[in-house]
Amino acid sequence: MKLDRFLAERTKDWDELDNLLKRGGPGANRLSAEELLRLGSLYRASASDLAVARRYFTGTPGALRLQSLVARAYGVVYGRVQRDDTFASFFSRSIWRRIYECLDWVRLAMFVLFAGVLAGTIWALNDPSGASSLLPGLHVSAHTKGGFYGLPISGRGGLAIEIFTNNILVSCMCMLGGFTCGIVTSYMLLYNGAIIGVLGALEWRVGGFTSFLRLVVPHGLLELSCVSLAGGAGFLIARALIDPGQRTRRDALAAVSPRVGACTLGFITFLVAAGLTEGFITPWDLPIVPALAVGVALAGAFWTGVIWRGRPGRRPEALSESSASLEREVRAHAG
Repeated sequence: MKLDRFLAERTKDWDELDNLLKRGGPGANRLSAEELLRLGSLYRASASDLAVARRYFTGTPGALRLQSLVARAYGVVYGRVQRDDTFASFFSRSIWRRIYECLDWVRLAMFVLFAGVLAGTIWALNDPSGASSLLPGLHVSAHTKGGFYGLPISGRGGLAIEIFTNNILVSCMCMLGGFTCGIVTSYMLLYNGAIIGVLGALEWRVGGFTSFLRLVVPHGLLELSCVSLAGGAGFLIARALIDPGQRTRRDALAAVSPRVGACTLGFITFLVAAGLTEGFITPWDLPIVPALAVGVALAGAFWTGVIWRGRPGRRPEALSESSASLEREVRAHAG
């Protein structure tokens, strides 16, 4: 084998591998899924070329360059994942991407939640006294005073604190309920959805539905989004336990932990925003249109972050699967 021919045939691939390593960064985090697969293919081919070069062209500049190139590629392929997120970039981009990865599970949680709302509404419209038994004592006392806005300002502050605390507890239970294979998660979503449906239907029957919307909508749309997000995290945990694939359940849980953590941080942060709205804006007795505007604006800000900031060029799941495929292929070749 002649050196000139060897270099002419293989240099193009080496240059491509070198370019991918430079553009990809320390952990190849900037590469797309296709580029990661191409990186693995070029690495395998270059490793084979290095074996040939060591046998026939030891000590030549081409062989030395190839040895350095393969060593760099090996460090990227087998090295630990590098994290280059700053605090600002994490909260402006990365957290939204991880939440976006859970979007299918959040939709499922939202469906279960609104199934509970529908069931509670139907129940309260047909059997109001029976449906009232579903409500916690605080809600019953508020309702029997002639609608929520029958409460004095001081009473509304206490009600806001109780509701805010309850929402945090409900959201945490929805997330942790994933460890029961989603049973507790589903129950909490259905139950709390049913409470909302019952409250709305009872207010409708006594002519206080507009007041109900004025109280609930400014913070409620965002709170429902947070509960759905927590439920999505719970269903994601349940999926890892029920169907871990070829991994152990421990490894499956470890794989979803960044997304679950992002969802948890997300719903806690936005529940705080909803709680502040509930405590400071809701008692103003806003007319129905401004109340709706506040609720839509807050929930819209949340979903804009998820869709606009979270949606990548390619779905992160595809990138993750491609990365896993790359790792399996490279390790099989190395073996």
